[in-house]
Amino acid sequence: MFAGCKEKTEDLKDSRINLDGKWVLVFSCADGGPNATAWLEIQSNTIRSCTQQGGTGAYTTLKGTIIPSDNYGNYKIDWSNGYIQNASYPVGILKLLSLIDPSTQNTQCYTKNPSYPPNSQCQF
Repeated sequence: MFAGCKEKTEDLKDSRINLDGKWVLVFSCADGGPNATAWLEIQSNTIRSCTQQGGTGAYTTLKGTIIPSDNYGNYKIDWSNGYIQNASYPVGILKLLSLIDPSTQNTQCYTKNPSYPPNSQCQF
């Protein structure tokens, strides 16, 4: 009945949001300028963070799982220390990844910027 109709598999693939890659913290979600003190690395549903500890210069890493919570770019992150966090992508015209603290509603935004790779002390 539908002779000649073919489904394009690449259409479905292209419609999915791909968060994979390395993300660097930005100074504010409004301007998006990199603040190379924290990074995220996302691969499939695994997320790792690396953050410079203020004053000490030491870096701490944390691993978690990131899963979609709906079809509108909202995610839930379950960190290995038991902390649960929400995330959204894309945010604003800069297409930032925002991580939201559910208890305080404080937001940190990250951008993909190859000019600011993770610090060598980050143990991803």
